[in-house]
Amino acid sequence: MIKGFTKCVVILSTLIVSGCASATTCAQKNDNQEKVSALESYNQVMFDVNHAIEKSVIRPVAKGYKAITNKFIRQRVTNFFNNIGEPVSAANHILQGEPANLGKNLSRFVINTTAGGLGLFDVATKWGVEAKPTGFDETLATWCVPDGPFIVLPIIGPSTPRAATGFAVDGYSSPIYWVAHENHGKDAMWAYYGATGLKYVNLMAENMEILESLEEGSVDYYETIKSTYLQNRTKIGICGKTPDENSQSYDFDMDMDED
Repeated sequence: MIKGFTKCVVILSTLIVSGCASATTCAQKNDNQEKVSALESYNQVMFDVNHAIEKSVIRPVAKGYKAITNKFIRQRVTNFFNNIGEPVSAANHILQGEPANLGKNLSRFVINTTAGGLGLFDVATKWGVEAKPTGFDETLATWCVPDGPFIVLPIIGPSTPRAATGFAVDGYSSPIYWVAHENHGKDAMWAYYGATGLKYVNLMAENMEILESLEEGSVDYYETIKSTYLQNRTKIGICGKTPDENSQSYDFDMDMDED
């Protein structure tokens, strides 16, 4: 019996030594595990808070907006904000070393702003100038910046450190922001906030059925949203590598079909 106990001790000691070459390595692993656990606990709490706000405020507003509009109007809103994003995409294509796509972004912006009635109609696509949207998140990925851990941000929702950085930079790069900023007035900035609110209410109105379907069919809604979000992240190529186009993904974006 003593020999058997001794063998168990030796085996366990070997596993511990092989798993952690030193006490420092063990401490680092335990510290990382504690940080991941703490972040996951925070994520679940923040997700519940966001979900409560979404169900009590955002979804009712989006449903009201959807009730007083039709798909034609919502498509015009989508086209307008997509057009506003063309200069942002153009700047990021410069940073990504893609001059050909830069030209497409600028051409689309000029065509849709003029012939498309300030971007309300996507004339450029009908003329064969395809959309090439991108953002600072993709730029950072091109520069080999890692995505980082999954994190749930207040109100904004699922994100990663790289995605959050890209979101912030793209927001401050928006022509609407700079027009409002240059006017140096509170009314101008409130107009910017209002425009931003309209963009995301419109987005929620178009994707609400998908979200509700996911929620109804989920045993764990948090894990479902986390999984689908991270699957979407695989569509972004790292260090210039081609993204995994075969991975399952869910699109929560503003790329709706034209009426």
